[in-house]
Formats: sequence, C-alpha cells, structure tokens
Amino acid sequence: MKKILIFIFAFLSSCSTTNDYLPGFSSIIPDFIEDYFAEDEKPYNDLPNLTESVKVKTIWKKNFSGEIEDKYSFLNLSIYSNNIFIPTTEKKVHIINLETGDLNKTIELNLDIFSGISTDDNLFYFGSKQDTVTAVKYSDMKILWQRVMSSEVMSISNVVNEAIYVRTNDSKITAIDINTGKFLWINSQIPTELSIRGSSKPLAEDEKVYVGFEDGKIICFEAVTGDVLWTIQLESPKKETIIDRLNDIDGKMILSNGVLYAISYQGSIAAIDSYSGQILWTKQASSIFGLAESKYNIFYINDDGIIKCLDKSTGRKVWSQDQFYKRVYGTPIYYNDYIIAQDVENYLHVLDSSDGSIVGRLKIKYPIQSSYIEYGYLYLLDKDFMLKKYEISSIINE
Repeated sequence: MKKILIFIFAFLSSCSTTNDYLPGFSSIIPDFIEDYFAEDEKPYNDLPNLTESVKVKTIWKKNFSGEIEDKYSFLNLSIYSNNIFIPTTEKKVHIINLETGDLNKTIELNLDIFSGISTDDNLFYFGSKQDTVTAVKYSDMKILWQRVMSSEVMSISNVVNEAIYVRTNDSKITAIDINTGKFLWINSQIPTELSIRGSSKPLAEDEKVYVGFEDGKIICFEAVTGDVLWTIQLESPKKETIIDRLNDIDGKMILSNGVLYAISYQGSIAAIDSYSGQILWTKQASSIFGLAESKYNIFYINDDGIIKCLDKSTGRKVWSQDQFYKRVYGTPIYYNDYIIAQDVENYLHVLDSSDGSIVGRLKIKYPIQSSYIEYGYLYLLDKDFMLKKYEISSIINE
C-alpha cells in the first residue's frame, strides 16, 4: 500500500498540474495535493512599471564589519559637522569623513550599543543593552560619564540647552545634564498592557520636549523643569481585544513652524499646535513608522504599504500611491523633491513628491538601516554596515 501511495505522489509530482493527466477528476483529488500544485501567491504587489526620469549616482561606498539581524533595530548613523558616526553591533563606533568617506577613527566600547547615538561638537551619547547611558568624548575616546537607567534605553534626543532626554522601556523620560551626567528630572507614565517594541525618539526644541507613548498619548514637557505643559491623545477606533487597541506612537514626529505632526499605529495622524496642544486637524491612519515632510506636505507609509501625501495645513489628501501594496515599508525619505521608499525585495523606489509618480528604482543587496540627508546628498546605511553616499538628479534637466 505504501508503494502505491508513493507511486501516485511521484506521478502527480511530475505533472505541471493535476488536470494535465487527470482531466475532469480534479474535484476528487485531496486538498493537500491540490495545494501542493497551486502556484504560490505573493502577499504583495508585483513591481510596478515606471518611466525612469532620474539618475541615481553613487559618490562613494564604505563597508564595515558587523551585521544587523533585527528588522527593527534602533541603531542609527548620526552626522555632526563634517563627521558621520556609525554605531555597530561589535561594540564599536566608526567616525568617518562626511565628504570623502575616509575613516577618521574607530572607538571601541565595552558595551553593546542599543538605542543608536546622538552627537554634538564634543561628545556622542548612546544607550546600551546593559541599561546604561554613556557619554564619550570622541577627541580622546574617553568616557566622560555613564549612568544606569531604570530599564532598556530605547532612544535619546538631540542635545538642547546642555541636556539630552532619554526614553526607557518602562515609559520614563529622563533629562540628563550632558556635562556631568546628573539626572535633572524624571517623568514616569503608566506602561500599557501590551505594546509594539519600539519607541518614538523624544523631540527637543524651543525649550520643550515632545514625547509619544504606547497608548497614543503625546506629552509636551518643559525642557528645564520637566513640567507637563499639555497632553493630547491620538484618536483610535474602539476595538474589542487588547491587540486591536494597540495605538503606539513609534515613528518619527515632525515639528515644523510651530506645528507638531505625529502618527500612531491603528490610530490617527494629527497636526497639533506645539504651544497649546490644540489639535488642528486629524485623520484616521495607521503606521508604526514615522513621517517625512516637504515645505507644504507630510508623507507616510501606512500598514498596507500605501504611500500617502497630505497637505500640512489642512490634512487634505494630495495624492496616494497604492501600486506598492504590501511592498514598501519604513519611514519615507524626502530628498530633493523626491520621495524614497524601500521594499521587501530590497528595491529603493524614487517617487516625484508632487504627484506620487514613480520616476526611478534602485536594487540594493541589504535592507536600509538608517538614512541621513546633508548638503544635498543622501547617506544610506544598510544592515550589512555598507554606507553609501548618493546623489539623485533629474535626467530631463541634464
């Protein structure tokens, strides 16, 4: 009996479809055999057609040892003055020349970098897997101070008024003096029952600190004292289960001309008056990633891989690009009037930011980990620690 079954399976396996050899009998073939011969359906759209009208030029590329296996790793490159700081998974930070890509120095550390880094003209700061925040003087590679935090360090703000603002996994915000490492103030929020593993980076500007939390709440703190100036809640459709009610703010928020823009998962996107906390406009939306901006518009990629462009002033839809359904993800990059988005097959897609039309495409080997725009160039760090400097320009204008 076993031999007969093996023969039938081998016979059917040699057919392109079961109907080729058993016409009219497909209805009596077991489901598991039908499923075996069925063509796999990709869970995302095929590559859309494009009319290429841009040229992507690689200025230089540099490769460093290490590999980032975590899809949602927080490691990020940072640029200050003429230096690029690259934290690695090998307890090192490489400092390279912004213009040439030449390696200036490598600083070896005894801690695993977790949060990514923040930099100024003298120090760089990072959170570790050992729940510490460390300040390193990069001129002589010495540690200036180190502080143990209450839990994992998820993100560190930019430096404002001689202080950094640290977001930890237990929903605490801690202000730290950059010269001494002294804790200036701590604010604790009640953690939610369940959240997506991620953290919106505290946004420090104009004597204020803006922080998004797991429950869709945004709090504005007074930077020096830690006093709460205002609190708002991004709307979320009421759902039955805890998972349905996830409303995390995990992506990059944007502050532009006194207006704060933020988006939450399974919640909404909103424009908020940064002084009063008044919601200027809001629309139902969902993304675990962050926002990009141009002078007049806001861009984001929703959970279905649809790229959206909204008017900053009104929230009105300017355009929506749905040809990348389930393909593209992450925070879109706004560069030289283009929108750049990566996809699941490691393509970089270039869109015209005015109408969402597809104008260019670039195949890369590894997913992008971090990006930066500086002096008219695009810097992309991939998960194999290859850093590339690009220039994207219109073919038509040449």
